[in-house]
Amino acid sequence: MSGEKRVLVFRTGHLGDTVCAIPAFRLIRRHFPDAELMLLCDRPDNSVKVPVIGVIEDLHIFDQIATYSSVEWSITAWRIIQIVRDYRPDVVVMLPQVRETSRSVRRKKLLFQSCGVPDTRGLQLRGSSHAWQPTEANRLVLMLNKLGIDGTKPTYDLPVDSATQRSVEERLRAICVNPSRPFVVFCGGGKASTQCWPLERYAAVLLRLAAETGSEVFGVGHHADLEDYRARILPTFSALRLPLAPFTVTEMFEVCRRALVYFGNDTGPMHVSAAVDCPVAVVMSARNAPGSWDPDVERRLVIRHRTECEDCFLTDCVAEKHRCLAEITVEQVAADVVPFVKSLQRR
Repeated sequence: MSGEKRVLVFRTGHLGDTVCAIPAFRLIRRHFPDAELMLLCDRPDNSVKVPVIGVIEDLHIFDQIATYSSVEWSITAWRIIQIVRDYRPDVVVMLPQVRETSRSVRRKKLLFQSCGVPDTRGLQLRGSSHAWQPTEANRLVLMLNKLGIDGTKPTYDLPVDSATQRSVEERLRAICVNPSRPFVVFCGGGKASTQCWPLERYAAVLLRLAAETGSEVFGVGHHADLEDYRARILPTFSALRLPLAPFTVTEMFEVCRRALVYFGNDTGPMHVSAAVDCPVAVVMSARNAPGSWDPDVERRLVIRHRTECEDCFLTDCVAEKHRCLAEITVEQVAADVVPFVKSLQRR
């Protein structure tokens, strides 16, 4: 691949989207070993979402990272054109989101081609309705293979940051969590209400989980999540340990690396846990196609109630009233999660 001097990789999204794309990023780097790589990505529109740069800047995959703010398409397109014309890539590799339409992918390819890019690669894979889909990390690698970027899926290979490890240990001890003992990382937040199992139900399961496994439980999330835990979980499960302030991205990687298991919703910290090979037990809504956002880790427990309306991608569910999550009971989750955690303790 010696002919390519500059390669631009286009990927949108935030914490979970970016973590799931790390193997694809590494495959692109492997395919273009001598090229200069730039990542082009969007910036969060609020403080809750995690910027891409905070996830991958220490991985040394890309030589440059360029960002733009996602507003209306005409303004976004103009900023992208400016970046591409300044960078003058020989190749653009697009990594579209799973729900992006083929028409949208074609439109963006035309945009890059209009900037004079000689080699623009992008397509969208389509699965059958209600069929089990590959995880997002696997989907991206399959897509790259079809674009002529061959190879098996690389590992996440997230480096250990010793300074961050020490910081995490100090923060855990400050709230009476022993970092040398296995603990459970819990996250009950999420970007959309259709991803969130009720916190009161989590409280009941956590109470039983702690009693039957003896594990300490540590809650993570942004400021609003932590306040919700205090209001809705602590009255039932007072042993939930909460940080005084949210963790940074690098701290989150080290917390999950130390944990026995992640337990909670399908959200960014779940994908962080999977990326550092932390086992995952997740209560998964039917908002997305089955399998598409499952944790990319071998030791996993996915609790999902399938419905005929699955893959709706709703941010709120008025007609069905979150039936895919509402019909998952405390008894069902506890009966699955407690044995799963006990099996991890025996390893």
